[in-house]
Amino acid sequence: MRLSDLLEEARADAPPMRLGVDDLVAAGRRRLRRRRAGWAMAAAVAVAAAIGAPQIATRPEIATRPQIVNQPQIVTSAFPEEKAATFSFTPTFRGYRVGGFIIEDPAAMTLGWTSAMINQGDQEEGILSVYPPGVERVRQEGVTMTPTDPVDGREAYLVREKSGGESLVWKLADGGQGQVSATAKLSRADMRRIAAAFRLGDGKPLLTTLTATHIPAGYRLFSASDTRMRFVTEAKAAEILASPDREHAPGVIKEMLSIRLESGTDGAFADSSEEPECSAGGPICTKGVLDGRWTVVVTGVGIELAEVKKVFESVEVADPEKPSAWTPVDEAYPTFVLPELN
Repeated sequence: MRLSDLLEEARADAPPMRLGVDDLVAAGRRRLRRRRAGWAMAAAVAVAAAIGAPQIATRPEIATRPQIVNQPQIVTSAFPEEKAATFSFTPTFRGYRVGGFIIEDPAAMTLGWTSAMINQGDQEEGILSVYPPGVERVRQEGVTMTPTDPVDGREAYLVREKSGGESLVWKLADGGQGQVSATAKLSRADMRRIAAAFRLGDGKPLLTTLTATHIPAGYRLFSASDTRMRFVTEAKAAEILASPDREHAPGVIKEMLSIRLESGTDGAFADSSEEPECSAGGPICTKGVLDGRWTVVVTGVGIELAEVKKVFESVEVADPEKPSAWTPVDEAYPTFVLPELN
């Protein structure tokens, strides 16, 4: 199970373009219910008239990235201005094991949270999420929070949803918050055991299978995972970073770029021998890659098709089954896409 799959599934039922950790948890529970019922769902990418034929390259296992050269700056004052710090898609923790549970390395990040899957054997059991200091959890209606015994001497709460699902939320050593959520049968004791074993530090850069040398000017990376990326405008990214939960307000984002990799069975064009297709109805570009096992999709909201095609033509794809070929998210795109921190 890939956390990026839950990201996409959660978006299908979440309010337009808004996504919190609780949506991921709900998506995990829905997936489990469907599995037990013995059926699965497939998403189709609807593509209209073909326009042009841009190409998508796939990277070898050891990928080389083009060098992005910064132009020298001319300083007109006696003292050069300090460069603003930028957001880094490097988690503050790494995976670990406790009591038969495997907490994977983080696989998804937004400007507001980082998440990792909790597995037992080959079964998904839950999601561990971490919120940075000062960032509030995205709260949903009908959720109750009940104080419970501290975790590592710090305050903790049991969060119960209207659906009956539970999560354990606790304060971290750096002032942030951790959250263990059950998507299957994690007991309260299991959640507490996982929370108590959590430690900050030693995080490794988040990796992705998707890189691109062209991103529209003025766009910033908002969320990232191994197979799914979302970009918003610089103004929207600044607005998100300034909000208490580092999420955008409910509603449709008027300008956004998405790059994603879907399994061949979910994509509309799994045959990698076919020409790529683009449509102004979206706009969208898509093509089967990696022998038809995967489909790369680039879509835009409030972006011209010509710009979407430029992004699509610059995308390179690494095999999702070969993590050694993946690229750190911070290095996968032109450096300007990392939002500035005020």
